[in-house]
Amino acid sequence: MSAPEAPAVQAESAPTSTSGVDAVDTSQRRSRVLTVAVVLAVLLALVTAVLRGNYRDGPLEPDAPTAQGSRAVVSVLKDLGTDVGVQRHTEDAAQSLRAGRSVLVTDPNGLSGQQLNLLADAAAAPGSGRLLLVAPSMIVLSYVDTSITPAGQVREATTIRADAHCGEAAFRARSVHLPGPSDDNAFPPSIQYRAPGGATCFGPDDTGLVAVEGDLVVLGSADLLANATVRDADNSAVALNALGADEQLTWYVPSSTDPMAGNAPDLFTHMPRWAGPVALWIVVMTLMGLMVAAFRLGPVVVEPLPVAVRAQELVLGRTRLLQRGSQREAAASSLRAATASRLADRLGVRRERELDTLISALTPHVSHSAAELRALLAPGPVHTDQELLHLAHDLDRLEKEIDR
Repeated sequence: MSAPEAPAVQAESAPTSTSGVDAVDTSQRRSRVLTVAVVLAVLLALVTAVLRGNYRDGPLEPDAPTAQGSRAVVSVLKDLGTDVGVQRHTEDAAQSLRAGRSVLVTDPNGLSGQQLNLLADAAAAPGSGRLLLVAPSMIVLSYVDTSITPAGQVREATTIRADAHCGEAAFRARSVHLPGPSDDNAFPPSIQYRAPGGATCFGPDDTGLVAVEGDLVVLGSADLLANATVRDADNSAVALNALGADEQLTWYVPSSTDPMAGNAPDLFTHMPRWAGPVALWIVVMTLMGLMVAAFRLGPVVVEPLPVAVRAQELVLGRTRLLQRGSQREAAASSLRAATASRLADRLGVRRERELDTLISALTPHVSHSAAELRALLAPGPVHTDQELLHLAHDLDRLEKEIDR
């Protein structure tokens, strides 16, 4: 089947313009600026990580100079002659306790029952050192042989003075200051305790923020050891005298890498500290790069095409699209519709009429019967390329028969 050839139309050539060159130059400049920004961001993150120093940041971390760290207390203890060692596994802390070293547990509430039992057994062993717990809960204290129990929480900023009944629980301090819960304070509310078999201090009646019973010392607030608050009132006196009473101290920071820990370590535990800031900068710069790339080409500009478009090329282009999509029925429908339209024009039949009208007009002029014409022109399935090719040839012969 041949399609009529449309006359070639030559569009007027567009005037020469430098807007395309300017757009390319602008795009290249933006790319260079983006590259420089990414490099500077990565370098800034690396420099920040290096200047930050080699330490772990976290609540009561012994080497952390941040507000929640305890570097100030540890540094002064070492200057006063106390041997401060850091442990992160329960077994190591229990071994230190059995060896007669004082052991400070910075987060006893995060330990499992197995870990608490191990520490309690080590504390009860002959010749063991002192056990110091920071804000332990009732559950934690139940694992230890003690009469100390929680008596309430302090939920506001306050200064508490020592009284005459404090005894050894005062640790030579006259008052302590608690900042209370706030956005700047990451620690939980402070806890006061009762110790029927020991001594308490810094609290009303028979309660106190500090409780001592035998070789067990309970500090009811992490603020007594933190860098941001250790200098308030006599907080430093409590911290230094409680932790420096012996010449050897083990600073036990529970860790998720402990084989006895209830929570398995995750991927972020083993990542370096600078990985977080660098990853954040990379994500931000990537998003900015995607935004720049999305808008660098600008809006679509419609310009006249300086070429002649032939009808045959349009037909071939559409045919190739249908072939790639295996749209045989769509191609057959297009062939039938085009043939029916041309036959109707030649026979003087209106196109909007039904197919029966066209078949009635065709029957006297062709050798096909009405049924054969209906099978040829009416919509029908086409399953293979060979069937489509036969249909095109049959339609072409039908048109040539009318022309004769």
